Amino acid sequence: MEARTDVELILIGNELLRGDRRDSHLEYAGRRLLEMGVRLGHAHVVGDNQKRIAELIRERGEKTSVLVVTGGLGPTHDDITREAVAEGLGVPLEFEEEQWTAIQNMFTKYGWRVSESNRRQAFFPKGATPIVNERGTAPGFSITKNECLVVVLPGPPREFQAMFDKDVLPMISHRFKRPPLIEQTLRTTGIGESKLTPIIEPLLERYDQFTIASLPHVAGVDLLVRAKPGVGEPGELEKTVKLLEGELRRTLGTKVYATGDVRLEAVIGERLAEKGETIAVAESLTGGLLGKRLTDISGSSRYVLADVVAYSNDSKLGFLGVRKTTLVEHGAVSEEVCREMAEGIRAKTGSTYGLATTGIAGPTGGTDEKPVGLCFYGLSWRDGSDMRKRVFPGTREDVRARVVWASLFMLYEKLC
Repeated sequence: MEARTDVELILIGNELLRGDRRDSHLEYAGRRLLEMGVRLGHAHVVGDNQKRIAELIRERGEKTSVLVVTGGLGPTHDDITREAVAEGLGVPLEFEEEQWTAIQNMFTKYGWRVSESNRRQAFFPKGATPIVNERGTAPGFSITKNECLVVVLPGPPREFQAMFDKDVLPMISHRFKRPPLIEQTLRTTGIGESKLTPIIEPLLERYDQFTIASLPHVAGVDLLVRAKPGVGEPGELEKTVKLLEGELRRTLGTKVYATGDVRLEAVIGERLAEKGETIAVAESLTGGLLGKRLTDISGSSRYVLADVVAYSNDSKLGFLGVRKTTLVEHGAVSEEVCREMAEGIRAKTGSTYGLATTGIAGPTGGTDEKPVGLCFYGLSWRDGSDMRKRVFPGTREDVRARVVWASLFMLYEKLC
């Protein structure tokens, strides 16, 4: 008999199949499960079709230990998940008065008017245990049938993730009772995947208890170090992964900026706060995206003094003190203007550093001399400055995102 998979995921919604909405549950659930040594075996996407959902519930319920179903628990006509799950399990739906009261209380709490259609959300398959939704009006539920634990959660990510962490993971942990996975994520920037490969390969030979996956993204490469299943005792593996991490840090130096989920802008903020230094930003090309990244960090008012979006030439002249002759002679997209923007915002705010961006994000506006993707970004401080020129590929969004990351890395390098 075929062994059951640990966990499978069923994602429900026509909007997923049409591409109207991107799924984030697969990435989130897979990562959280692996942290506790449990593997996500399969993921299925199905539209709002009650018969097909019911068939999938019956089929996969015989082949997995835990089946997590998400989406379609709202009050509208196309929210048919509860009916489909009941059909797939071969049990009727039953109205839960207590849950209907809880739904009404939720609406009252936020000053909303409850609709009769919301009564549908108080129906559950017979034998199911409701799961409280503290971030929305649709409760989830769990039910066990034929040795399979079926968990059904609402689709909105903020609701799914909160309920998955608070209620579902403890159920799964109790069911499998496995030691946590030994892993570490090292976040790097300023070095590409191709340059990392010859560094990683010799380490894999010496630390053959682990795998190292390189996960490239616009900011750099995350190195995911993970113990192979059943290769050693957790205590020894934890010591060994620290040794492996130490070797990577010694080789890569400051290009390893953090571990886990820590963001580069958070590391920058810590460095600025520790040094008692400040930053002010002058943006043209990036339109506020750079300042947003810096101020996304709680407590950033300690070190971020200002973010000026000077998109037009007049604003560069008026707000930042860029000289008219510089604009005329070199143009807004130039190293000279970028330098004066960075120096201007630093002088106006009294910050330790001034950070500036200017360029052509496209898709229009490029010339042979100054093509789309041409960017200048620069950092100014009391005794000097650092101006850099790059031509970044991709869409308008790609170019702007790359300039933001390059600018943050420049600031990070200066603070190291």
